[in-house]
Amino acid sequence: MRITLYIVASLALMALLGAFAYSITTESFTKEIFGITLNFPIYIWVSIPMGILFITSLLHMMYYGTKLHFKARRWKKDMETLKDALYWSILKEPSKHKYIKDEMKDGASILDMCTIETNSSAEGLDNRFVRALEIVKDINSGKFVEIKDKNIKKRLSSNNPLIIQNNINRVNSDDSFVEEVLRSKESFDKSVVDSALDKFFATVNMQEALKYISLLDMDNFYKILDRVDSGEKLGFDENIIDKFVTALDFECEDYMRLSATTMKKLKPHLNISLFNKYRQNNTKAENAYICILFDYERVEDIKEFLEEQRDNEFMKYRALLELRDNNHHFKLEDFIDKKSVCS
Repeated sequence: MRITLYIVASLALMALLGAFAYSITTESFTKEIFGITLNFPIYIWVSIPMGILFITSLLHMMYYGTKLHFKARRWKKDMETLKDALYWSILKEPSKHKYIKDEMKDGASILDMCTIETNSSAEGLDNRFVRALEIVKDINSGKFVEIKDKNIKKRLSSNNPLIIQNNINRVNSDDSFVEEVLRSKESFDKSVVDSALDKFFATVNMQEALKYISLLDMDNFYKILDRVDSGEKLGFDENIIDKFVTALDFECEDYMRLSATTMKKLKPHLNISLFNKYRQNNTKAENAYICILFDYERVEDIKEFLEEQRDNEFMKYRALLELRDNNHHFKLEDFIDKKSVCS
């Protein structure tokens, strides 16, 4: 019942009852209470109990109304806190939230440690949720989003998955950002740096690649070799090769992969000289060196190399050489699988 309606109805009832009593008699009645003599008309005396009941009931309703009001305010505040927790979970930035009601705290606190993925439209949701979901959708679709223009209350952390993906998106769409990442790699997640490295080494020539050679890994070096194999003019020569071999930690497989490209791009005498130098400095290059000698059919050089080795080493190569000496025309590939020779 509305409090205003209750007041009006109560006052009207008291007035009607007083009028009814007045219509019956206009006499007065005297009563002494705690030494105080009270003299009122009878219709007033009739209205007094109703007035007392009205006041006490009004006080009762005001008390419980106020109590319910503050209870509702606590729930409303918790609902605002819940909405804030949902918002930051959508943006992959869950944080600690304090709830007033235990009933809310017991369930909603899980949002402080998890993120939310959505798979439907944001139609009908609060505008704040709509904006957050649009940011997530754009970033996940590969677009770069200027976060600072989106009126987010606090800065998202650098390890936030959305920030990481957004930076990767920027790497893919903004060439100038690539070197910014490489210059300040400590400020970015490893996956962002890896994406920048992939983009950088996929576009520059070998001389330009030396700028960040300390960041080069073997996977990206292989991609450079693939580009050389496909015919790109990257400045591939023995001098630049030396710089990459010096900078990278080559294994046997890496020398074999390098030799596959040098066989196509370098003159025989340069190729042999280059790998002879490598095998003298690192035994891991020996398989690549002897394979090159067999490919060029440098029999004397093969024999010289095998004489330097122990008798129980390079047995397949020795067998192939002996067969060739006896006019058996076997190919290197008939004995040696270059892809697994290092195993």
